[in-house]
Amino acid sequence: MNENEPKQAPEPLDKAAEKRKHGAEFEETWQPQLWSKIILLVLLVGYGIALVVANSAKVKISFLVTSIKVSEIWLILLCFVIGLASGVLVSQMYRHRKVERARLKQQAEQAQKQ
Repeated sequence: MNENEPKQAPEPLDKAAEKRKHGAEFEETWQPQLWSKIILLVLLVGYGIALVVANSAKVKISFLVTSIKVSEIWLILLCFVIGLASGVLVSQMYRHRKVERARLKQQAEQAQKQ
């Protein structure tokens, strides 16, 4: 652009056109999925805090030769972790078993063809 050329002034917009432009910009920037994730995260954090506060009482756990006292929340979290780990291990065992059976079946079919 040449310095000697006069700059063009922006065309004035009427109020209705200005509102339409602002509405279009808002629709482009509004992200309902992001806001729903943020709300869900806030609710989960609030639920977690309530869970900790509600289960802060001490409970006695007896073993064969000893016993200990822990907060209920630690017991709940321990059970959750044990359950999660068990579920992952069982699913991996099932997957491995399924793959192994398919491999053995394929070997048996190849042996019959020979």
